[in-house]
Amino acid sequence: MANGYVEEMMGGVSGLSRVGYDPYDLRRVGAEEAAMNPALMVPPSPPFGRSTRSTLRRAPLGFPNNTVPLNASFTFVSQQVSRVFHPDRLLIVPGAPGLVIDSIRVGDEEQTLTPGTPVELYGTAALTDTKPDNFSPVQTGTTVTIILRNTTAGNITATMGMKGGVER
Repeated sequence: MANGYVEEMMGGVSGLSRVGYDPYDLRRVGAEEAAMNPALMVPPSPPFGRSTRSTLRRAPLGFPNNTVPLNASFTFVSQQVSRVFHPDRLLIVPGAPGLVIDSIRVGDEEQTLTPGTPVELYGTAALTDTKPDNFSPVQTGTTVTIILRNTTAGNITATMGMKGGVER
């Protein structure tokens, strides 16, 4: 009885006589019904994906645009993350050449081997690299800190961000 009621309600709303139709299978729906109702020829929406809490979803972690003064270091600090974040790509777009990375820290854990890493390793040309950057996971409430140093005699503005997965 309940199934008949649902099918009757769905038929009244959608013009279909059955629930669970396939708009591409005209034998099931009926050629005349499909010809009279063009909405039946629209592809169905994909089903809403449900996942477990451990499923990672892509998310960005942005840093504010800042200017690194001439012959000086500048610390970019992100907001603390509210969910566990697994960064796998860092992008730094400087306004001019001459920036180097002195430090990338996740909490108190250093991610670089030595200071003075060329910023070009994390520039737009590096996006074609198929291997992830493999930074340490950022736990909830942890801060990501990046220190850039300007090796030129002029100010340089830099835009930075990270992409990775978050546990929902």
